Amino acid sequence: MRYRGRIPSEPKPFAYVDILRDISKSKYLADDRFYEEKLTGRLELELRVISEFLFVGSGSYDFRGKDKLVYYSFFRTNSKVVIPGTSIKGAVRSVLEAISNSCVSQLAGKKRTGKNRYKQDEGRPPYIDKRHSHKPCEDINNLCAACRLFGTTGCGGRVSFSDALPANNPDTEIIKIGELFGPTVVKTKRKFYQNKKFNPVGNLKPERNYRFVEAVNKGSIFKTSLSFQNLTKDELALLFYAMGVGQDYMIKVGGAKPRCFGTVRFIPINLKRWADPLEKAEEKSERELENYISGVLACDKLVVHHLLNQFRDEISKPDELCPKGVY
Repeated sequence: MRYRGRIPSEPKPFAYVDILRDISKSKYLADDRFYEEKLTGRLELELRVISEFLFVGSGSYDFRGKDKLVYYSFFRTNSKVVIPGTSIKGAVRSVLEAISNSCVSQLAGKKRTGKNRYKQDEGRPPYIDKRHSHKPCEDINNLCAACRLFGTTGCGGRVSFSDALPANNPDTEIIKIGELFGPTVVKTKRKFYQNKKFNPVGNLKPERNYRFVEAVNKGSIFKTSLSFQNLTKDELALLFYAMGVGQDYMIKVGGAKPRCFGTVRFIPINLKRWADPLEKAEEKSERELENYISGVLACDKLVVHHLLNQFRDEISKPDELCPKGVY
């Protein structure tokens, strides 16, 4: 029987979080001195790949001679696959901006105006209605939570992530996926990608609207660390929520998120805290670390909980398949 009408499209893996009108802002705390009453330390983390694949592009191509396959290669340092700390920082910041209703730090790029023609989108952040005034912070005495933590023009950040190095010598695999295009702009919303099951194409035949990427497999483990300086417990708690530490949701890192790559879980391993920069750091045992994190998570004044719940509910779709065709 011939099908009549429009063929239903695959459900898109889009997750939306509202942007509220009011942003809570306060003065920036300088990062060039040590405050005894604040929290300074380094949290060692294990980053586990939960999705079927994770891909972080190197920005270049590679070539496999046996079948003459050209693919996007994974980022490497000294011949080892690595997740750059900047990629982790960017992923965590985007979630933190959403759940704290901070400004939108990433400006819009180029906008299609016709066939193969683009123009600059007037420097406005994406997904923003003018009424909401969520442009990036500029006044050092009036910064949102994200800009106070990660920095903005004129002030440095007080948190950073080290490059994530492989802990278990992960293997890589060449995966065929549908081509990746820029997302549709939705005003007054922030867009994320859901944690769904990868939907394989089923062949490695080169064809239009598909590409090949080099990815690490599910179960791959990397080691990274979060360094923080002069934070309040509320700020550290907001960071933990943005990373999914101790939560029932996970965030995404790396590329090919529209194909449901990049879901990771952050697992705290060790914490060093400095009460005085000239003294030895205080280290916590595994049980002490678990209790400490639970205590920090209770200090959640900077978290907008209905936005956090919206984020959690929108991204968590583990039983659904990701689309494999072009969309």
